[in-house]
Amino acid sequence: MIMPSTIVSRLAMAIADDVPVECGDGRTAIDADAVRLDALLRGDASAGGWRLWTNRPCLVTTRRFAAMPRFADAALASACQGWPVFVRPSGGTTVAHRPGTLNASHFQSWRGDGDDAIRRFRIFCEHLATSIGAVGIPAYLGRVDRSYCDGRFNLVSEGRKLAGTASLVRLSGGNVGLLSHASIWVTGEIAADIEAIERFEHALGLQASYSHHVHMTLEHRLMTASASEDT
Repeated sequence: MIMPSTIVSRLAMAIADDVPVECGDGRTAIDADAVRLDALLRGDASAGGWRLWTNRPCLVTTRRFAAMPRFADAALASACQGWPVFVRPSGGTTVAHRPGTLNASHFQSWRGDGDDAIRRFRIFCEHLATSIGAVGIPAYLGRVDRSYCDGRFNLVSEGRKLAGTASLVRLSGGNVGLLSHASIWVTGEIAADIEAIERFEHALGLQASYSHHVHMTLEHRLMTASASEDT
């Protein structure tokens, strides 16, 4: 059985073998993505490429949810339960970060319009599926009913979600900047993540209901595969 730390190392090398994994600390780690995308659009070519990072336990939600009347109270209650809430510029719904989650961010820019963004984002997601395959887990893209922050570019194995993805497009002076992002669940208890997300979204007045059984960490997927081989 591959140890969790080894899974992270192997996955990080498969994604971008020359990029170290940063250990983030809350809002600063999240905001760094938008800051780097803006730097790329200003002409800093060194801001392009990959960023791999983990974060302390927190929830990351959208501007749409942050504009809701109950947001301040819901965020305070979540923080008191050990899950501070931060806001990201990309779309979707609420997600969880923690040390057992590997975040993969990729930055690129080009001249023209944003029409090519979806194709480029798909290439990013397909590269991650191939990288997950390199650690022994066949993965593909698709929706997973009753998963949190569901989308058509989830990373999936055997019908269960391994990672969520998101993108952010910005335009500046005829240049297009694309931030592609994924949160990959490597180790840890996804049930605790889901409970924190549901509590927060219920406090917002939303009828959130997610299934624990449609999510899976890479560690758990490798364990089930190993058990199958032994029987």
